[in-house]
Amino acid sequence: MTHWKYLWRREFVELRRGGVVTGAGWVDELAMDGTILWIHRNDGMGRTMIDRLHDGIDIWRVDPRVLQNRPETADFQAQTGA
Repeated sequence: MTHWKYLWRREFVELRRGGVVTGAGWVDELAMDGTILWIHRNDGMGRTMIDRLHDGIDIWRVDPRVLQNRPETADFQAQTGA
């Protein structure tokens, strides 16, 4: 995604650098101009801030149908009330 401002809270995304997946998680907060994004990581690493202009990370949406049978999805939803 080139325009992060179109992401939704609680949307599952992958973090990529140079085409390689470096992590994944759920969108937690997003700056109004779409330059800063907070992600709840699904790998147990907590919450991470990503700066679109300086961190060199690409955000890719993940189709929610892919997530329907993942146990970490249920764990996150239970923690956040999603």
